Amino acid sequence: MITSKITMKLLIESKRQEVMFVEAGKKSIDFLFHILALPIGSVIRLLSVKELVGCLGNLYESLQNL
Repeated sequence: MITSKITMKLLIESKRQEVMFVEAGKKSIDFLFHILALPIGSVIRLLSVKELVGCLGNLYESLQNL
């Protein structure tokens, strides 16, 4: 079995609970973009972002704003 670690460094503002800065390696970023390339993106677009449970709605909305 092959295992690998994905690490990220986050700078979070505690009052507003917002991520201010992220430092990640190439493997981490590639993993996130592969997840977003899945057909689930089409389903998220059809639903309103506020109806989604969990972080997928926030993640998709952040990429749209980017």
